[in-house]
Amino acid sequence: MANFKTKMISGMMLGAAVLALAACGKSDEKATTTKDGRTIITLGRQTAADPKLPKGDTYENNAYTRAVDKKFHVKLKDKFQAADGAGYSRQVSLAIASGDMPDMMVVSRDEMKELYENDLIEDLTSVYNKDASSHIKSAYESYKNRPIQDGTFDKKIMGLPATAGDLGPSLFWVRDDWAQKLGIKLDQDGNGAITINELHDLAKAFADKNPGGTAKNTALAIAPSIISGSYGSSGYSAMGIGDALGSHPGFWIKGSDGKIVNGTVTKETKDTLSLLNSWYKEGILDKQFGTRTWDDISAMMVNGETGIVSGPWHIPDWQLFQAKEKNKEVSFKGYALENAQGKVETVQNNPTGNFVVVRKGFKKPELAMKIINFLYDETRNDAQTIKDYPEIAKYRETAVDGSTRPFNIEINPSTELLDTVSDAKAVLDGQKSENDVKYPDTRILIKTLRGYLANPAAAKAPDWATYTSRIYGVNDVLVKVRNEGLLTEIESPYFGTTKTLEEKGADMDKLREETFMKMVTGAKPLSDFDKFVTQWNKQGGTAVTQEVQKEVDKK
Repeated sequence: MANFKTKMISGMMLGAAVLALAACGKSDEKATTTKDGRTIITLGRQTAADPKLPKGDTYENNAYTRAVDKKFHVKLKDKFQAADGAGYSRQVSLAIASGDMPDMMVVSRDEMKELYENDLIEDLTSVYNKDASSHIKSAYESYKNRPIQDGTFDKKIMGLPATAGDLGPSLFWVRDDWAQKLGIKLDQDGNGAITINELHDLAKAFADKNPGGTAKNTALAIAPSIISGSYGSSGYSAMGIGDALGSHPGFWIKGSDGKIVNGTVTKETKDTLSLLNSWYKEGILDKQFGTRTWDDISAMMVNGETGIVSGPWHIPDWQLFQAKEKNKEVSFKGYALENAQGKVETVQNNPTGNFVVVRKGFKKPELAMKIINFLYDETRNDAQTIKDYPEIAKYRETAVDGSTRPFNIEINPSTELLDTVSDAKAVLDGQKSENDVKYPDTRILIKTLRGYLANPAAAKAPDWATYTSRIYGVNDVLVKVRNEGLLTEIESPYFGTTKTLEEKGADMDKLREETFMKMVTGAKPLSDFDKFVTQWNKQGGTAVTQEVQKEVDKK
């Protein structure tokens, strides 16, 4: 299943790693300090294609590494770098297989589990209990301490977790300039959500009246995979429609009997396919559905060939702004989709990201925790950051990528995004003083929003994107549906992988995607859905479900 798939380290590679590490068992007796006595810490680092570093700064020598070096009398050195997720996973595997692991690196939970089972990483239980700051602990506690639980094996904390604070639901982003041109008023009750019928009628109006004036007009385009594995990756998917119909394909949920079931094989998913099929027949769903790539849909959005795209609150920041760059008249607004009961339902995002692990035998494992405290608490929550750490403050102001920190992770309280945007909006509306905001970083957001509002017509596309995502996405939807009691978040009990899923997940994904695509276009009748379920189960679904049930029962 696409959302559970991670790059696991092969047993053969780990076996080689154990032998290699055993062969060099005295490696830590070699020099691990510089001439001036600083502790050397080697890192595995995932980089970004455009980190926006100031001229002269590098991943090894920048505001964050200099501050850490000075604070803890250490020297950070990259053992390897990789600029994308798959490349980074390969580097992690190679480092382990060679027995030449960095002292600290970020890994997935499955990689961490394999490392633990082969005794290659340090137990960080006492480090966490003794050295974690109260802010870091409270951040984990805001997710009911699940990130720490996910990093725990046999009552031992083996990795210091990142948090994944993306907050559902998936939104539908609408060309508001088109809606205004056609006199269409959405969300008249102002609760941040629209109905499926409203979405349908809007798509039909866009299809019939072609407000973009293009010969290639398409009302609604959806990626061929239809589903997405998480809220953060929900761009161009039908996730919001599925949620509104109670369908959560790809996610493990508890059925009415309390047993684990995958949303892929539920009646609600069949209902979702039936709705999409009717829209396809009606002509409001892209006629070339199934052949359009993700990049194709992006180009359609930029060129004004589609006026409705789905995605997370932050899709304006990394996609929609391109349309604004091309056409200054473009404006988007986001809306959640409500179900028949007037509620907004979504699967709660996996609260846990990757993990910082420490190589077995490293003499000062507590430094991992102290660096995390420093970068994700002290320098972020210190009201005097501009004075105490001016270089870091400047990085944040100029949006230098977070991958330039020693650990490419985020650790945020579950409601930090909501609190930050709510506070910024209250300041802009004159309801609160800047001195009263909860998080110091909010002041940077306020500055950006004020700059945009001073002259929206002349604002740069990135500033427009920041305003659009934070105000029209977060404040007007994510905050509102919570404040009005509309949001229902279903907690998925499992986000990991299993033995069978690792072996057969790709084939199960292929079966699901091909079947769903054919059912939407009518190439396969919806009456075959039960046959698909039977085939999915035979192909590995039954075994995987049993394995997931066992994992959930252990908790």
